[in-house]
Parts: sequence; structure tokens; C-alpha cells
Amino acid sequence: MISLDRRRLLALSVTAPALTAPVITATLPVVLQAAERQRELRFPLRLSANENPWGPGPAARAALAASVDESCRYPGEVTNRLVAAIAAKENVAPDRILIGTGSAELLNMLALGYCMRGRLVSAWPTFNYVHAMAAKLEAEVVRVPVDQNLRHDLGAMAAAAKSPTGLIYVCNPNNPTGTVVPADALREFCRSFGERTLVAVDEAYLDFADPAATASVVDLVRADANVVVLRTFSKIHGLAGLRIGYAIARPDIIRKLRGLQLAIPNGPGHAAALASLGDADFLRTTRTALLADRARIVAACDALGIACSATQGNFLFMKTGLALEEFRAQMRNEKIEVGRPFEPLLDWCRITVGTSAETTAFITALRKIKGVRA
Repeated sequence: MISLDRRRLLALSVTAPALTAPVITATLPVVLQAAERQRELRFPLRLSANENPWGPGPAARAALAASVDESCRYPGEVTNRLVAAIAAKENVAPDRILIGTGSAELLNMLALGYCMRGRLVSAWPTFNYVHAMAAKLEAEVVRVPVDQNLRHDLGAMAAAAKSPTGLIYVCNPNNPTGTVVPADALREFCRSFGERTLVAVDEAYLDFADPAATASVVDLVRADANVVVLRTFSKIHGLAGLRIGYAIARPDIIRKLRGLQLAIPNGPGHAAALASLGDADFLRTTRTALLADRARIVAACDALGIACSATQGNFLFMKTGLALEEFRAQMRNEKIEVGRPFEPLLDWCRITVGTSAETTAFITALRKIKGVRA
């Protein structure tokens, strides 16, 4: 076992002037990972894609290494084991689980199954993957603006969905705003439309949300509601590059989606996902570190008078006071990549929470752009 005394731990941490404190809230393995990464930042810093900079965890890394010899084979048993493990985690039967090549494949399948020359309703801005496929399928895409607090306007979405609609998409927490719909309001919304329209609730970022702010609606699936819940291993599990997502829905919906499957599963990725499901220490300490650094960025924005969203994700949405492309250019000058445009909010920017050292570097760059000296 490697041990570090308190002085050594403090020496390895990185702080930002007047705005931050060392983030030594995680257990020793994550602290050691942070220390290693903080020795040499890798520029440009990538704070643009909502990735988890701490992952994959140790169990997933070990499973990936062990699966190399089997990577010449098409996956089989490992996928069945992953389905069983997910079903146990979500307290549903295995026939209510479908694994996709990331949530992106599942969203494409939903568009193919429910939007073909039909109608899609969602908030806007939001994660736009399903919109792009629906448009290719000649669907009517109805984008309902978020409200003044950057939250889903469920009333306006309900009004938009009164016309025949194939699919309603709710991203909760929402990407890019990070805002959430309270669980009770979302459940009622799903129930009210479930008789005639499938509601897809994308919970990619739910692991980062405060349980008091919102909750999963997978209980509606257990009650046979016309709802599909999407989850992913890309965020809290740190496996974005391996492309593993899953859907939870009634067996009839799962059967329909399975018939639209677009890709053969990734066997080593499924092995890593299965191992990561059981790596509770890594998931807990990673969440702790990311939420602590998210709070540091929010505090920096508050100190600089920058409005930002009430985020519940591993990112935040901030009003920079500049046109987005100008802000992105200035951040690139500091060797930092930040989020892409999200129409129509083109003076807002999405910032991914990085490692503690990356967070410090971002805050330093933000202060410089805002003309605040260290």
C-alpha cells in the first residue's frame, strides 16, 4: 500500500488564488490519480464534451486489460451478464433492458421507431442527437424553448404535444443547461402523455444530481408506463470512448427497439461496464471530486458576476458576457477548449468540470479574460 503523509498530500494539491481550496475530499486512490494528473497538465485542456476526466476506474481498467485476449471474438456471455447486472441494479426484469452503442444509438433507434415522418417534441436547447435523426426521417421537430430559469417548460411542451406526436424527449438533467425537472412533476407529465405518446427520459447525468432536486422515473417502467429511460456508462463511469448505454422500458418497447439495433456490441466495453457497476468506491469518490470542483467554478462565477445555471450535471452553463465564438477563441488562447454553440443561447457557454488542476487552470483563465488580476 502506498501512503502519503499530510504534508505530501498538500504539496500535491493545486489551489486557485482566493477562490479555491485543495480538493482532498476523495479517498486515497482518487487523490493519487489527481496528484499524478496535476504534475503535468495536458494542453489543450478539454472542457468541451462533458467527459469524466477521472475515469475509467481501476476495476474497469483491469477488466479491459483482461478482455484483450477475447477482443478477437464477438461478444456473447459478457453482454448477458451485463444485462443481468443492470436489471438487478434497476430492479427490473432483464427483458426490460436493452444495451446500445452509447445512448446515441438508442436515440437513433427511438427516432427510427417512433418519429418516421411523424413528430418529435422536446425542450430547446437540449441534447440534439435524436433531433438530427428525426429530421433525416422527415419528422416534424418541435423545439419548445426552456423557461427563464433554463428549465424545461412542461406546460408549453404539453401544449405542443396535444397534436399527434410520436415521441417526447426529456433530458433530465438537461444538456447543456444542467437544470432538472422535479421528479413528481416529471412523473405526472409522463403519465399524462403515456397513453398516446412514448416519453423518452434521458438520465445520462442523473448520477451527479442532488437527490432532493430530482430522481429517476424508472419506477414508471416498473409500473408498465409508456416510458423509456436512457442511461449511460459515458459519464460517471468514465467510459465515453467505449460507447455503452442502455434503455429501460416495457418488454414490448424493448422488442421493438431491438429490431432496430444498428451495431454489434463492444465486448471489451461491456466487460469494463460490468466491472465498473461494482466499483462503488470509484463511483462515489469520483462524484465527490467532480461536485467539489463544480462548486469551485460556480463560486468563481459568482465572484466575477457571471450568471450560471442551477446545474445538476458534471458541467455548467454560464453567460460569459461575450459572443460565444469570441469567448471560445479567448479560451483557446489560454489552451482550453470549451463547449460548442447551443442555439439560441449564443452568449452562453457550457463548461465541463475537469480534474482539480484543470478546474484551477480554467478559473485562472476566466479571471484573466474578465480582467481580474491574480
